Amino acid sequence: MAKSTEIYFLLSPDTHLLDLAGPCQAFHEAKNYGLDLTLHYIGAKRSLLSYQGLGLSGIAPLPVSIPEKAIIVVCASKYSDAIDCNDTVQWLKVVPRPCTKIVGICTGTFLLGSAGWLDGRSCTTHHQLTAQLAARFPEANVLHDRIYVHDGQVFTSAGVTAGIDLALQLIENLSSPAYAMDIARELVVNRRRMSNDPQLSKQISYRSHISPLVHSIQDYLQLHSDEKLLLNDIANIFRVSVRHMQREFKSATGITVRQYLVEIRLEDAKGFLEQGYTIESAAYKAGFPQAKALRSAWKKKHQSLPRQL
Repeated sequence: MAKSTEIYFLLSPDTHLLDLAGPCQAFHEAKNYGLDLTLHYIGAKRSLLSYQGLGLSGIAPLPVSIPEKAIIVVCASKYSDAIDCNDTVQWLKVVPRPCTKIVGICTGTFLLGSAGWLDGRSCTTHHQLTAQLAARFPEANVLHDRIYVHDGQVFTSAGVTAGIDLALQLIENLSSPAYAMDIARELVVNRRRMSNDPQLSKQISYRSHISPLVHSIQDYLQLHSDEKLLLNDIANIFRVSVRHMQREFKSATGITVRQYLVEIRLEDAKGFLEQGYTIESAAYKAGFPQAKALRSAWKKKHQSLPRQL
């Protein structure tokens, strides 16, 4: 029987409540949905005061070892030049194992840097602090305006609610895209993902940007991808010009509205083919006007033709 995945929330003085509560709630909902998780709250102090003034107590001591494939979530705290906590940094240097996933939420990334985990890696933090992060850790490749970044065993996120997005990514890694989508719906949040990983579902790719307009358009396209969609109609729904919509969408995602729609329909068609639908039926159900359009888009992307399984 598979062992429970142990998740350790590492807390330090002036912890931001949402940077703890957001990821914690996501993992807790996943546990309620049946994912085998065990949550721990650890720190160098048994109690501390959050930056918002609420006291936190019952914090377990820093363990001398952790199980295989554990996840350490380093929660954010109010940034200052003295953000480092010597005991916490030393623990981060010696306790994580090669199979440990190490997660920095917002300013938690600075603690990872002090422990040496950012050297030679890509990472991010709150958009107002990326310059400070790059200055303090010149061996790190700091990425700006990113929801979160994954490099090896290290995961880092931007501020506040971005921790929820990163938690959903980790939940998917432990389960499936559909499972993570269920958790996202339970939390009533948009499901956003990084756009530079070719193995991500197109339902949740191209989501590393921070444009509310483009996220809303993507949500709409996903819900109505099997319908006939015209750019004018989509722009009217969001009360913007077609030109403005196209410019904002391309700037945020790197692809056009039509290209994004084709990506979604191709993925849907692939799913229908895997369920045994004919090419003609899969094309129709996915929103392609005819099988010829599916074949053309498929060949352009995969250099081959679709086939019924």
